[in-house]
Amino acid sequence: MKQKHLLYIAIIIFLVVTCKSQKEVIPPRVRQVKPSQVTGYHKPINVTIAWYPYEDEALNMSSKNEWQVVKSDSGRAGSIPVILIKYPETQDSIWLDMNTESELLGRLLKHSLMTQEPIKRPFSEYFQTASCTKCHPSDVKVDFAR
Repeated sequence: MKQKHLLYIAIIIFLVVTCKSQKEVIPPRVRQVKPSQVTGYHKPINVTIAWYPYEDEALNMSSKNEWQVVKSDSGRAGSIPVILIKYPETQDSIWLDMNTESELLGRLLKHSLMTQEPIKRPFSEYFQTASCTKCHPSDVKVDFAR
């Protein structure tokens, strides 16, 4: 008796699984790119290394228990390299420390190149302003995880 019930249940499950509505199959999109026929360009971005001068400074506690920045006794001075990003058609520019993570630098440059929005701090707000969804058609899914 139990085997008969199990057989009926298996047949019902098989019918439910095989008879449910099938999803519409959408063929993949195919594009042919013609590199010799450029139709337009985005605004350029200049990326270079700039050397900014510095002087060593120190923190001293004042008589009022406040910290003050004063010239260091060491008198050391020099120049430090930074990544300077300039937008030639505007007065916008930003500099990034040389220890900026490569992934972050790549994302900033990519977003700025694609959306034509100058990079600004804080970067979390910049990524919302320079959102990829502004440029992509609504049917294209944008991968925000990267």
